[in-house]
Amino acid sequence: MIITITRHAQTDGNVKKQYVGSTDMPINQQGAQQTAQGIINPAVQRVYVTPLQRTQQTARIQYPAARQVVVPGLQEMNFGIFEGYTHAELEQTPAYQRWLLDGGMQPMQDGEGRAGFAVRVSTALQQLIHEAHQRHEQHLYIVSHGGAIMALMAAHALPEQTYDKWWVENLQGYRLHLDAASWHPGSKFAQVERVDLSLPAG
Repeated sequence: MIITITRHAQTDGNVKKQYVGSTDMPINQQGAQQTAQGIINPAVQRVYVTPLQRTQQTARIQYPAARQVVVPGLQEMNFGIFEGYTHAELEQTPAYQRWLLDGGMQPMQDGEGRAGFAVRVSTALQQLIHEAHQRHEQHLYIVSHGGAIMALMAAHALPEQTYDKWWVENLQGYRLHLDAASWHPGSKFAQVERVDLSLPAG
């Protein structure tokens, strides 16, 4: 099985470098334009998205003929009380400083930590792979979020790298090759390729 997973188009929160996780922020005009000028695949019939509109809006442009299937578990991390703020705005606050002590692994107030988030997205991917394998799907297309992509890559990609090393910009992501029949929580991707759907068509 091959999975192409990419990050949604630019939002105003991305431009401002805000923590935007569970907030249902739309893509902005520049994001929509960049997506429309990039790689479009009208042949794809099914695309997996999250409940947040920024993934659905992006997928509607990139995969115009595809039916969208919502996968809640692949949604971005919920940043709780840090939602909508930037690092610069938070760096002097005690709660934020405590959260950063172990790299954000533990949940902040009203939100998630990276440890639980990683389990959530990996579990969602495993279920998606299992169901798609049962339908004999050979290539899955997913539009998700930067944090979700980093969490999946840190857990399942080789060579192993830390979470932050798997960072992708908007409309970028990875093409993943894997054995769907034997996939389990500790499985690794057989092959990883970087993809960039923002590249101009043609």
